[in-house]
Amino acid sequence: MALFGTDSLVLRYSNLEQAKRWWMDAFDCKAVRVPSEWDDPLPSDVALKLPGYDEPTILLSDRTGAEQAHLDRSVAVPVIFSSRLRKAHEHLSRRGITVGQIQGDEAPHFFEIRDIEGNVIEICEET
Repeated sequence: MALFGTDSLVLRYSNLEQAKRWWMDAFDCKAVRVPSEWDDPLPSDVALKLPGYDEPTILLSDRTGAEQAHLDRSVAVPVIFSSRLRKAHEHLSRRGITVGQIQGDEAPHFFEIRDIEGNVIEICEET
């Protein structure tokens, strides 16, 4: 069973190569070809596949390129799910990522991290 999962995330970065490396180091993602059926792909886009998944679910875009193409690729707070939240918390902490405290009085519990450019990402308990 995969430690992390998401239906779909789209994030924009000013340094796409650093962001790709961060995601690969933090979540063990693998960079793959952007699927042709994804909406409005840009030449610089990077698709990432989480371990245990057959298809990519994360799209990293160059911030400037997305703005120049007039593509709104922003989300309020990206969410990644984990059925083993404490293990996910430990995993990311061991990778050198600053992890927030596990929060929530009742399920689902969650914690927050920040990516390489300071964007908040919520890791939420999958119930």
